[in-house]
Amino acid sequence: MTSGRRLVAAVMAAGLALSACGSDATSTTIAIADVDAATEFEHDYLIPLGTADRIAAGEPVEIVPREMTVRIGETIRIVNDDDEGHIVGVFYVGAGESLTKEFASVGVLEGECSVHPSGQFTLRVIDA
Repeated sequence: MTSGRRLVAAVMAAGLALSACGSDATSTTIAIADVDAATEFEHDYLIPLGTADRIAAGEPVEIVPREMTVRIGETIRIVNDDDEGHIVGVFYVGAGESLTKEFASVGVLEGECSVHPSGQFTLRVIDA
């Protein structure tokens, strides 16, 4: 693992840990696991090439919803085809990278979002 990837992994881990420390009493730490890219994803998003340029030009970009509810066991994939990294809640998806996760416990994750006009993203994981 390169030092850059280690830094991103550490930032993501810190974000997950800190997501339970805000003033919102409903925020909790959620068990999240990486999943194989060949999985069928219930929630699948593509950040296309040129997204950062569109944002820099002042264009409102809405790739993911402001709020998302998933059930335990569901999966999400965010593919970033852009030439810049993007933040989606507590997740960072680097340029040319994909994020694939499965949710294993209930809770709420909140954070900034570079691919939604509100600049925010809330993910609620509910019981199956």
